[in-house]
Order: sequence, then C-alpha cells, then structure tokens
Amino acid sequence: MKLSSKWIICFVFVSLYAAILGGLFYYNMFKFVFDTKLQNEMVEMVRYRAPLLVEGLVSRPRNDATFKEAELLKEWKRGDERIRSLVYFNDDLTVRWHENTQFLRQAYDVYNNEVGLDTNVAKLALLDRTPKAVMFDEGNFYDMAIPLLAKDEVAGIVNLTVSRADAKALIRQSMVRYALGAFMMIVIIGGALYLFLLIKIIRPLDSLRDSVEAVSLNRLNLEYPERGDEIGDVAVSITILLDKIKEEIKSMENMEIMSLEKEQKWWKSILAVTVPRNSRALVIDENNNILYTNFELNINKKGPVHLLDIFDGRQQNIIQVVGEALEHPGRVLRGNVVSKDVKCTVKAVQLPDDAGKNRMLLVLEPEKSL
Repeated sequence: MKLSSKWIICFVFVSLYAAILGGLFYYNMFKFVFDTKLQNEMVEMVRYRAPLLVEGLVSRPRNDATFKEAELLKEWKRGDERIRSLVYFNDDLTVRWHENTQFLRQAYDVYNNEVGLDTNVAKLALLDRTPKAVMFDEGNFYDMAIPLLAKDEVAGIVNLTVSRADAKALIRQSMVRYALGAFMMIVIIGGALYLFLLIKIIRPLDSLRDSVEAVSLNRLNLEYPERGDEIGDVAVSITILLDKIKEEIKSMENMEIMSLEKEQKWWKSILAVTVPRNSRALVIDENNNILYTNFELNINKKGPVHLLDIFDGRQQNIIQVVGEALEHPGRVLRGNVVSKDVKCTVKAVQLPDDAGKNRMLLVLEPEKSL
C-alpha cells in the first residue's frame, strides 16, 4: 500500500476518533447548558410570581390557595406549553392548588397514592430549602420543586413537571451543527495536509524514484535537484553511494587490467618455453577472444580481437577443433588449417578452470614438406 493511501486511512480513523470524542464532549456540554437553562427559566418564573404566592401563603397558611394565587398558577400553566402538570403544596406538603379540585387539601402521601408522583423531589426541596430537579421518563421530562421562602422558612412548594422537548431539540440542532462543522473542518484540514503531502513528499519521492530508475552501469549519475529537506538528504546519500560504486568499479577494472597484464606475462614465459620457435600459439578466453599470442596481429580493430577475425568462417576445421576442445576439457585435439597460405597442424586444449577462468590454448605448427 502506498504512503498516500496509508496516510488517508490513518487520517480518516484519527479524525473520526477525534470527532466522536468531541461529539461526546459537546453533547454533554450542550445537555448541561440547555438543561440548566430550562431549569433556571422555571426557577425565575417562580421567583417572578413568588411575591404574590408568598403573600397568599402567609395570609392563609396550610389552606387552599387564594383566588389570586389560583388565577396566577392557572394562567401560568396554560401559557407555558412546557409545563405538563403543576401542583402547589403548603409547607406541610398538603395540596394547596391543583387544576383538579378533588385533590385539594390532600396530604402528600395520599395524593401520591392516587396520582403516582414521578419522583420525591418535593420532599427533597422541603428538606434542603433549595430548588430541585430530577429527570425521568428516559430523559423526556424534569420533575422540579421550587420552595417559596418566607423569613427563611419554607412556606410552600411549587411542583412542576416540565417537558425537555425544546431542550432536546436545541441539543439535536447543536449536534447537527457540530457534525457539519467537524466534517468541514476535517475536509479543510485533510485537504490542506494532503496537498502538502502531495507537493512536498509524494511528488518529490516519485521524481527521486524516476531518477534512481534512470541510473545504469553506463550512467552512474543521479540527476535530481538539490533539496534542503529529508528527501534531499536521501538523494545526497544515493549520490554518495553511486560515487562509491563508481570507485569500486574503477578499482575492479584496474585490478582486472593488472591481472590481465600479469596473465599475459605469464603466458609469454610459458609459451616461450613450450612452443617451438616456428609455431604460432594463441590463448583464447571464454568468449573466444584472443588473450595472448606469441606473434604480432596485424588487425586494425578497436576492442577485443575474436578468433574468427583471424580464421574466417570458411575454415571449418579450426571451428570444429575448438568446438571439440570445449566439449572435452583437458584433451589435446588436432586438426588442419591454412594460415597465410601455409598448411598447419592445429592443436587445441581446453585448460581446467581451477582459477575460475576458462582458457583455451591453440598451437599452429607448420607442416613439414617431404
């Protein structure tokens, strides 16, 4: 898998992970903010009506609500769609006002048995003398109890069942905006980073790859522009490596030349002793190129001189002898050949390749006339 594909996959997974964590954080933050806002609004509405309610509680304690109290509570409940139910308790938790008059003056426990209160938030508010809110029905409603204080004592309690529909709608809208914002941010940041990766890394690496592929033994040079980054450092390292390879090749060539010169001197000494004066000797390498002769070659040719440059293809005897010698290393094979209008006996032997070099010795001896 290429670097760009790996980067895209990694970026997508990291972005999704970050977006999910951010979504959980913002969801809880939105939930806290909008739920707190809803609770504070309910508390402020009670405080706004508190003077009139407290006045009625003080004038008629532990009794039914006054006409003003009843009208106020009735108008408030009808005017606020978020309020599902509203119960007004005295300080002893008897029902002071309810839209259903049959529950008036009922004790808390009796009312709870008949109606079934969702929570005991009213008792909690009475004990702590502070507003309380408990979520129920899988988070669809809040059961809120706001105490009414008179001279730092609880004179009554307003118990509200408040719908969270508006708060949940605000949370959903905020999460949708968050998701859109996160998606746009991922696209913008991802696009910018990928463009940087493409321009600064992928394309330079592709160019470096093409430059490396263009290198050959005949052209050990890396044609790549200088760069001041890590890719430029790699290109410099490759250039240094190619220079070392050139030095090694040059050293090997020099060693091969020296070895060839030594071998030629060795053959010169050997042939001077073993080959008669009037005979001609040739040493042939594995490519049938002439490695050494004890006579001068009058051939104008650049590069190695091949055996066929001396004996043309019409002289089948020499070719046959050389072929048989190749097939039977160590055996001396004989044949006849005409060299410079002189009939000669040719002897060929394929020498053992103990030194890792294949050499064949040809000796041309002029035939004696009778």
